[in-house]
Amino acid sequence: MASIFEAHSFAIVAHAGQIDKGGQPYIRHLERVANASVARAGHAKSVDRLALDPMQVMQAAILHDVLEDTPTTPVALRAKGFPDAVIAMVVMLTKPPEPMPYDARIAALIAKGNLGAILIKMSDTEDNLSPDRTLKGGEARRAAYAEAFGRLKAAAASLGYTGA
Repeated sequence: MASIFEAHSFAIVAHAGQIDKGGQPYIRHLERVANASVARAGHAKSVDRLALDPMQVMQAAILHDVLEDTPTTPVALRAKGFPDAVIAMVVMLTKPPEPMPYDARIAALIAKGNLGAILIKMSDTEDNLSPDRTLKGGEARRAAYAEAFGRLKAAAASLGYTGA
């Protein structure tokens, strides 16, 4: 079974040379999302007593854009030893090949009822709300992210999550 170190290493190589909207190496976004996600998953496990593996959530968080933004496939993740639960979360977090409005993608993710994926998307959305990651003129996008964050938080609460 792959470790968090292996997930991080895989993401570094897969996203090599990619830059985020703020002009920083893309891996920094993935690291922030992973750190926030593992904190949320840790709360879910230790405080809320929910059946959630924080280490799998952290792996999926660091890999959450690898299928969307690189040539990586779920088969390649499986071959590297990532557990099915991690791969499933990454697949859930990947944009579908056909265009779909952002609010519909959020609804589809919520409908799956996977707390780990919802917590990762909360962390991703929260990071995307950072002024450092928002392009000028991106107010409409910020509004969509803020609305999505509220929906994701409510979905997590409906699954027993009490954290922020």
